[in-house]
Amino acid sequence: MTHYLFDTNIISELGRPNPQKSVVDFVAITPVAWLSTITLHELKYGIALIPEGTRKSAIQQVVSRLTSTYNDYIIPIGQQEVQEAAILRAMMKEQGRILHLADSLIAGTAKVHNLTVATRNIKDFDGLDITLKNPFDG
Repeated sequence: MTHYLFDTNIISELGRPNPQKSVVDFVAITPVAWLSTITLHELKYGIALIPEGTRKSAIQQVVSRLTSTYNDYIIPIGQQEVQEAAILRAMMKEQGRILHLADSLIAGTAKVHNLTVATRNIKDFDGLDITLKNPFDG
């Protein structure tokens, strides 16, 4: 059975007023899915940038509900994840590619825990020797 690590764009999609059906269906049939604390940071950072109001409140409620649902499946960033992320970033730099810190930590987490990264941004993780799945493709 494949275990997935959801990238931030998967969770963000679920919070949209009309999420893409293929993503909703994928999440519904995925028996085991994990989140990184990096994903939580990215979600909360995004919320912090939104002006106070109804939209911000609605998004906060969605994120709160989703993080509560996945509470037992949140992987913290530890030394192994940091080490693997550093190796992956260095490898990409040597190839003349930029691997952003958040993506490197998500990829490092996937590698350490043998998880498939579910993301819309396949190109961001391409060449990192991790398994990828794009639920937006259906």
